[in-house]
Amino acid sequence: MLELTKDLLNEIFSYDPETGVLTHKERPRWMFTKGYKAGETSWRTFNTQNAGNAVDNRNHGYLRVNICGKRYSAHRIIWCMVYGEWPEEVDHINGDRGDNRLCNLRAVSRQENMRNTRIRNDSSTGVTGVSYSKRDDVFIAYIGANKKTKILGRFATLEDAVAARKAAEAELGYHENHGRAA
Repeated sequence: MLELTKDLLNEIFSYDPETGVLTHKERPRWMFTKGYKAGETSWRTFNTQNAGNAVDNRNHGYLRVNICGKRYSAHRIIWCMVYGEWPEEVDHINGDRGDNRLCNLRAVSRQENMRNTRIRNDSSTGVTGVSYSKRDDVFIAYIGANKKTKILGRFATLEDAVAARKAAEAELGYHENHGRAA
């Protein structure tokens, strides 16, 4: 199995940290020796079609790239190219999955990454962590903490429920962008 190192990635890609653009360089011949893409023709075809072009293959908004038959996220490739390590997760601070500028990327844990997510499309109130109970005619604020959902309270107004939720987010270290519009 191929080990992707900082040196190898910088040999096959170039990266502009200001724009976030990851560009293919010519791949060496040895990367086309196994599998169904093996051979001189595949090597020449790949380099003719891709060398000098920006990575533009998207999947759910994320840029993806194939290396020796395995798919990788461009933001993770970029992180390794710059810092020489593979963090648990890489977060797009502004929530734009295609914005791979270095200033928009940060290494985080899964928990930290989940604390910088956009609002769900099916939110009934338009606020993450606040729902409305028709039966009781109240707004319920809740938040995830220590792998459990904590009820913050039941409120007569949306504003009071939002205030409770925002206070809990600040206390638990949620990112300021958490709950942003899609």
